[in-house]
Parts: sequence; C-alpha cells; structure tokens
Amino acid sequence: MHITKIKELWLDFLRSERRVSINTLENYNRDISFFIDFLTKTKELKKIDAKFLNDISISTFRSFLAHLTRQNKSNVSIARNVSSLKNFFKFMQQNEIANNQAIQILHSPKIPKKLSKSIATVDVIKLLESFNDLIKEKWIAKRDIALFTLIYGCGLRISEALNLNISDISNNDVLRITGKGNKERLIPILDIIKEKVFDYLKIAPFDFKPNTPVFRGVKGARLTPRVAERDIAMARDYLGLPQTTTPHSLRHSFATHLLANGTDLRTIQELLGHSSLSTTQLYTKVDMGKIIENYNSAHPHAK
Repeated sequence: MHITKIKELWLDFLRSERRVSINTLENYNRDISFFIDFLTKTKELKKIDAKFLNDISISTFRSFLAHLTRQNKSNVSIARNVSSLKNFFKFMQQNEIANNQAIQILHSPKIPKKLSKSIATVDVIKLLESFNDLIKEKWIAKRDIALFTLIYGCGLRISEALNLNISDISNNDVLRITGKGNKERLIPILDIIKEKVFDYLKIAPFDFKPNTPVFRGVKGARLTPRVAERDIAMARDYLGLPQTTTPHSLRHSFATHLLANGTDLRTIQELLGHSSLSTTQLYTKVDMGKIIENYNSAHPHAK
C-alpha cells in the first residue's frame, strides 16, 4: 500500500473515530507530509510503501529530527512532529499495515512547561470594550465581545469556544464543552456571559439552529482561530497591551484570577479540563505572593 493511501486512511480515522479538531488534523497532515518530503529527497525514492515504512531505521528517524533542527524548528515544533510520527506508525501497527519498532525508541526534545502571561482584570475589561470602537459592523463587534467574554469567563481554549454549537449553550445554567481527548465537562455560565452571547445572537444575520455554530465569520461559516487571533491582535495594538495578550492568555487569566481569589486547585482543574493536577499546579507559580498571604492568614502556626 502506498504511503499516500495509508495517510488518507489515518486522517479519516482521526477525523471520524478520534474526532480530533480541524487544527489538530491539519497539524498531523502537515507533519507527515513533511516527513514524506524528507524521505523522498534524502532517499531519492520514487515510491514509499508499507514495506519501506516497516523497515525504517532509528538512524533515519534521527536524521529527520536533525533535519528539522537545521530548519530552525523549535523544540515545540519538533516534539509535535515526533508525536505525529508515533501516532501515524501506531495506526499502521494496529491495522496490520506495518510494524516498525524503531519509532518506539525515538525521543522528543524536552519542552519546559510554561504559561501565557496573565492579563490584569482592568486590561481584560478594556480589551472587551475596545471592539465597539474598532469594528464598524455592529454584529461582528458583539460577536468578538461575546467570544472573548466567554473564553475569559469560562476558561475555554479558543478551539473549544469556536467548536460550540447552539445546542451546547441551550442550557442557561451550564455550558457543555468537549475538550481534548473528546472529554466532556460542564462549566457554570455567568449571567454577564449569557447576556453578551445572546446580545450577539439577536443581531447576527444568520439563522441559528441547534446544530449550527455559535460563532460565525462574515459568510456564515464557523469562525476560524486565525480571525479570532487577528481581532485580539488588533485590540491589543490599539490599547498598547503586550504581545502576550492572546485568546489563550484569557484562559490563563481566568485560572490565575480564580486562584488569586481563593479557588482551590481541584476546582480549577475541573473547570479547565486538565487531566492531571500537575498541569493545573503550574498556576501556583504565577501568584505565589497571594498564596503566601492566604497561608499566613489561615494556618494556626502563623497566628
């Protein structure tokens, strides 16, 4: 079987069975295509089939990583390529297409865990209010206000917010979110968030049915992350906020502000949809001053 056919089967599996996001699917496709291009040029191959994939040595995989390094790819990008390769070869093994064991000993570069910088509450408010000044089309301004109020108010990933359909927000008390790994969680939704979302839905020029997207572009299709990021960048530059002000920094600010006001880590973990508490514990590093203050006021030996 030719590698192009294998890749098509794999991507279809990810799309239909694993239900990965469009962004993730595009990244997987790009990474494997880059690997195919590397093999074609370095091995001078006219055909890459299952037998060849089965016999690729660890030295070839390592040469590919070295090639990525020479292309000035970051460790984050290289680690994602390794993850994509392992997923692709695991699919072939599970479907008895090829069984390459060398891929199992390929290691990713170490990635230090880091977080986006939190945005001060006053700057979040200014950011949300700025869309009325920057965007002439009223429904688009309200759309952006609703979207970013939702991300900040519920701690959503940009992909989670943009993947919402009308049926997901039909319950006025909670928001139903499908996150990474197709894991579902329920998040309480504040009145101010509902207000901003429904303000947008009332004037947007579309017919909103249960299975249609909440957030749409000018032509009615589901809004893309690129457009959302572009609009944040426009507001950020207008207000003179740092380059770290992004949709994801709003999610980070949600967690940081909850932590600063005494919310326990387990609750934040559940709201963010983290599978591991260790990921959520990273947020303790950003507001240690507040944690020490709470500790000194609450611990019996500190009194």
